[in-house]
This record gives sequence, structure tokens and C-alpha cells, in this order.
Amino acid sequence: MNNTIISSTGTAQIINALVEQVSEGEDYPYVYSVVYFGFYDNNHIKLPPSLIRKFWDKYECERTAIIVRNSLKETFGMDGVWAFQERHKDILNKDGEVEKKGKYHLNIITSQIRDCVIEEPNRKIRRLLGDDGRMGVPIKDLVWNDIDELKKELVNACIRRASEWVNRFQYSVKTELLLEPIDLDTTVRYCLKDYQHGKADFTDVVIFPASDFYKP
Repeated sequence: MNNTIISSTGTAQIINALVEQVSEGEDYPYVYSVVYFGFYDNNHIKLPPSLIRKFWDKYECERTAIIVRNSLKETFGMDGVWAFQERHKDILNKDGEVEKKGKYHLNIITSQIRDCVIEEPNRKIRRLLGDDGRMGVPIKDLVWNDIDELKKELVNACIRRASEWVNRFQYSVKTELLLEPIDLDTTVRYCLKDYQHGKADFTDVVIFPASDFYKP
């Protein structure tokens, strides 16, 4: 049998197994956050090169993902968190050759945040409510017509607090809700696309120490 077919089949089986594990929960919405590492701090002062160069270091990014995962779980008490790392596009020279690999960013999926957690906030969430939300207004002073929108803002604030790599600017964290099983399935497969297309091993994409995957 063609080795390419065998490899492709094995890749599909691993992806399907990972998707199935994330999708075991029955309560929606799930939460999906993309976490970018900016070159500037909260005062818009450029970070030192010694810190910026870590954005290209797989193990430093994994360490950050673990910190973020622990903070999310401690704050919101969700059942599952799954973390993936992805590279930005490589920088090419004039001949189209890779001059520098892209830096990393994180894709983080979590299971549902229960409404009661927000309606009866713990100490950590009460602290987040005092953080600035959109337009620089404290989250607690904004008008929220939908509790799910408040959840997204609190998740953003929690991730920003968890790591010095993530600044307060809006583009540093983007969170959305995955309302249906098809949304979750599509998003998990997106997070695994570099493995699916042979650009990286799945152990370089899935951050297992920061994820609630288990051996089937």
C-alpha cells in the first residue's frame, strides 16, 4: 500500500480522535480564544528583545499556555481546556525562501462557562470586573444585554492578566462562542490544520500539558 495513503489515514484517525474528545461535552456554547503576543506593553512601549525572542520559542509558548489554562480553570471552573499553538506566516526573502519562521500564537478552546459562575462571581471574577473592557471602560460599568457577551469580555480579561505576554489592547485576545457542535468541530480541525497538511507534527501543535486530552 502507498505510504502516503497510510500516513494520511493515520493523520485523519488522530485528528478525529482529538476532535471527539473535545466534543464530548453536551453543554454549549464552548469558548474559543485566539491569543496574540504583542511587541508592546500596556503603555505602548516596545518590549525588550530578550522577551520578544521568546515568542518564537515553542517551549516558552507552551509554558505560557499552561499558565493561561490554569488561570481560566481557577477563575471559571470549566470542565475542559484544550490549547494549540500555531505559527504566523514565515518571512520570505526576495527569492521566496524562508528567511525567518513566524512567531507563535495560541488557540484555546474551553468547555461551557456556566451562567451561575458569572451571576454569583467569585473573588477572581470580581477582580476581573474592575478591569478595563471595550473603550477603556471598566467591565462592571458597561451595559451587558447578553450574559454570553459578558463571558467573552471576562475571558479576555482573564487571559490578559495571566501572562505578561498578552497586553490590554483589543487585538491581543479575540474570543468567540461556539454555539453548535458543527462550530466546535470546525474550530478544532482548524487548530489542527498545520498537522493535517503535514507542516508540523501533532505534538508541535497540541499543547498537551495545557490540555485536558486523555489517552483513549
